[in-house]
Amino acid sequence: MKWSILLSVLPIALGAPAASSNSAGTNATASVAAATTTTTASGSSTNSTGTAGNYTAPTVKIYPNSANGNGVEITGVNFPQFKQDVYLGVPFAAPPVSENRFQPPQDYIYNFSVTAQRPPPTCLQDPTNAILPASEDCLFLNVFVPEGANAQTAYLPVMVWVHGGSFTGGDATTYNGTFLEAAGMITDRPVIYVALQYRLGVFGWGYGSGFAENGAGNLGLRDIKKGLEWVQQNIWAFGGDPSQVTVFGESAGSIAISLLYLDESINTFKGAIMESGAQSTLPLGPTASTWEDAYQYLLNVTNCTTAASPNNSSVNATAVQSNGTGDAWTCLKTLPAEQLLQGQLAVKENILYKAGFIYGPSIDGDLIPDSPFSLLSQGKFAKIPFISGNNKDEGTAFVPTYVNSTQLALALIDLYEPNALGNETLLQLVQLYPNDPSAGSPFGTGNQTFGLSPIYKQVAAIFGDATFQATRRHFLSQANQHGISQTWTYQFEQPTPGVPGYRGVFHGSEIPFVFGAARPGIGFPGISTNYTVEDGQLSDAMINYWLNFAYYNNPNGPSDSATGNATYWPTHDISQNKNSLRLKSDNITVFQDDFRQEQTNFFNARPQEFNYRRSLALEDHWR
Repeated sequence: MKWSILLSVLPIALGAPAASSNSAGTNATASVAAATTTTTASGSSTNSTGTAGNYTAPTVKIYPNSANGNGVEITGVNFPQFKQDVYLGVPFAAPPVSENRFQPPQDYIYNFSVTAQRPPPTCLQDPTNAILPASEDCLFLNVFVPEGANAQTAYLPVMVWVHGGSFTGGDATTYNGTFLEAAGMITDRPVIYVALQYRLGVFGWGYGSGFAENGAGNLGLRDIKKGLEWVQQNIWAFGGDPSQVTVFGESAGSIAISLLYLDESINTFKGAIMESGAQSTLPLGPTASTWEDAYQYLLNVTNCTTAASPNNSSVNATAVQSNGTGDAWTCLKTLPAEQLLQGQLAVKENILYKAGFIYGPSIDGDLIPDSPFSLLSQGKFAKIPFISGNNKDEGTAFVPTYVNSTQLALALIDLYEPNALGNETLLQLVQLYPNDPSAGSPFGTGNQTFGLSPIYKQVAAIFGDATFQATRRHFLSQANQHGISQTWTYQFEQPTPGVPGYRGVFHGSEIPFVFGAARPGIGFPGISTNYTVEDGQLSDAMINYWLNFAYYNNPNGPSDSATGNATYWPTHDISQNKNSLRLKSDNITVFQDDFRQEQTNFFNARPQEFNYRRSLALEDHWR
């Protein structure tokens, strides 16, 4: 079955998106009640038949504290054609709405049973990005298991996916685990696959004085931690082994996972696979003053100004009337969710903030107590095995194609970078990344400019190295120096069929290969459907490495040796061999991870200038 067809069929076969728990989900709740005969998550009285459509509905029972020992039955859907049971839209935290907005995730209060047969709503985001309806009530996860797997029949390794999307987009359902799950079953390495959601944008990653003073930064990261804690407590009921959890993710998801390493005592996973993202995040981001400016701009566009009072006509009247105060923070907390989202979108459309990453992880004095770059250098991180890799042309997805002059390129860098770079630094940067098409990204394309200015390739090279390659190398080097010997790295180099040449091997293009969708006639939403047999073979090889890591904490398997036609993947050792695996259909080979070493050293030698330190607001808010 085509991946795109499967994705589109899921909502149809399983009904409408899962009901939100708040009042905004009334219509969805009604459709769920009409479409199913099992008891709903809200505890409404219905006639439970144990079936979904024409198939026997699988059930598991969990025992959260809120159930007072009685247990909560979760009903999913069986897909006999794939021999899998799927549980969609399982709540793992209380709805982050009303008084829970801008608060850490709270325990979900379960009633009787949960119907987990429909894709959950995505977290609020730009509606042009979402493929499913969105809601502020969005802390759900999806679970894929081999048919019949439960606490009595299985005890399998668990793979938990954290999606990307620049901390402002993405969802769990897009990353359908069907083919990954099937690959594990076919090769006698079945796993439990979990995909979780976390709050996005201003709802989960806000910046500025209001967020700092109220401890409301990094809430999306807290959601991810909460989801992993839920897995520890409950995955056994689905046939999973809580001591064998591997967390993996891409881009923002990868960055979030890497930030979990800054908790030296974390014990919710035993290994991680990080695709395109490391702790020292977004080095070309906005300045602290820009964050506060953006926060004040958010207050303005939502009519929640700092100088607000109940008699001030500029204040959002609904919010003021509801809380009886003119406090700007309370106004944001009580603003209708859609209005707050529109405020976020207005901030992102402002030319002053559009180029930067206004919403994302930040130093908060708690989850992220100090500069990730500094914490890594001090060895203050969890010593957990990991794989961390990048794609060959990470920067092309972030650079506008209209860049056509050095002046414009420098202006873009000025928008991205945290502090005004001195002339000497800029001069060195241009010398390291000359306006020479043969040296730019997409790399390895010679003097080809794809009808664009050569400046495009220059800036794409800078962005990719500063944001992804340099930070990955710093994490690897510090991990090796501070006692983690089980580290592997890769470079994905497989072009995507049908994609314009100027994008190269772009950011995110490895995802269909990891999920088994890079096959003729299948494809992945928004990327491609023109994959070849060779692409499918590379996908098989990558899934083999990923599953081995989930099972054995080693991509080579239990004996740490190549099996069959697989290429042996040696560990990365900063003091001896900087081994990396090249992932390309006709060239899965080991090479030394020393390309553009001078350039990445340049960024890693200047963590302050290139924003490896990123505080939530002014430092005195948390020091």
